[in-house]
Amino acid sequence: MVTPIALHYARIARQDKDDLIQVGRLGLIKAAGLYQNAFQVPFSAFARPHIRGAILHYLRDSVGLVRLPRRVQERAQRLLKQQGQTAQFLQHQVSPSDLQLVEDYRQRGGWQPLSESERQTIPTIDGWTASEIAVEERDQAIRRYWQRLPVMEQRCVQAVVLEGQSLRVTAQSLGTSAMTVQRRVKTALSILSRQCRNEGLLT
Repeated sequence: MVTPIALHYARIARQDKDDLIQVGRLGLIKAAGLYQNAFQVPFSAFARPHIRGAILHYLRDSVGLVRLPRRVQERAQRLLKQQGQTAQFLQHQVSPSDLQLVEDYRQRGGWQPLSESERQTIPTIDGWTASEIAVEERDQAIRRYWQRLPVMEQRCVQAVVLEGQSLRVTAQSLGTSAMTVQRRVKTALSILSRQCRNEGLLT
C-alpha cells in the first residue's frame, strides 16, 4: 500500500524512493492507530490519505516544493507580456521582487531544495510571500466549497472527518443510519476533491 504512493511522489519530486517509503510507513502507522472498525470503511481507503499526507508534509518541509499560486503566476505573465520577455529590460524597469517572480515563474515546473536562507527570501506581492498567498487562496477556496455543501453533508463531514466520531455515533446523533452518514461523507469529500482539483489545489 505504501510503496506505490511513495514511488509516485519519488518520480514527481525526484527524491529517493526509500526515504519516501519510510515516511509513508509512518503515515500508515498513524492511520492504524486512528482506525476503528466502526468507521465501516476499508482500512486501505482510510489509510491512503494518511500515507499521502505524511509524504507531502515531508516534501514540503524537507525538500521545498516551489508551487507558485495563481496570483503570482498571473503577475509574472503580465510582466513578461508587458516587457516582451526581455530580461535586460526587466532588470532595469521592475523591482527585484518582481524580477524574482518572473524567474520563479520560468522555473515553475521543477522541485528545488531550498536552504533556510532561501526560504526567507521568497519574493512577495504587497508584503505577502508566494507561499502565504498560496495558503490564503487555498483556504478561501475550500471555505467557498464547504459553504456550498448541503447542511447535512457539512454536519457529517464535521463529525466524522474533523472531529473523528465513528459513523455509528454520528448516525445516532443525527437520527439516521451509519450507511447514510458514510454515503454523505463520501459524496461531500468527492465534491470537495473534484472542486479542489479543478482549482489546481490538488494534483
